[in-house]
Amino acid sequence: MLLEAALVHAETAPGQRPPRADVVVEDLRTQVRVGSSLFFALDLDEWDTEQRDYARSIIAAAGRRLRGHGIVTSAEAAQRYLIDDEPYFLRGHEQVAGDVVADLAEAIESLIRDQLPAVPSTDRRWFYGVAGGPRVR
Repeated sequence: MLLEAALVHAETAPGQRPPRADVVVEDLRTQVRVGSSLFFALDLDEWDTEQRDYARSIIAAAGRRLRGHGIVTSAEAAQRYLIDDEPYFLRGHEQVAGDVVADLAEAIESLIRDQLPAVPSTDRRWFYGVAGGPRVR
């Protein structure tokens, strides 16, 4: 999803990007490099409002694209996504479902907008990007 957002950025005309948009995209790539399975640092204190809005918009666009794409195979990901000029692989998965990733993109958009639903109790957590849609455990 983050590399798809980087592609959205690359396809956006420079005049349509906010100042310092490249910093946002490099921060997204850094999340990919460090293996953003454990956490995302996507609402950085260093980002201004325009950068935060831009991150939200390109992640949302990436989610919509992936939902429309359907299944992304490991071979497709290796061809489509490059990080440091090397093919990106799906961390051992043969494929990922675009709609599952799109659910996560929508959750990230809501997080950046401070619109996530409240966790029902302190010992429960929301899980996004999982098959069957968001869940609480």
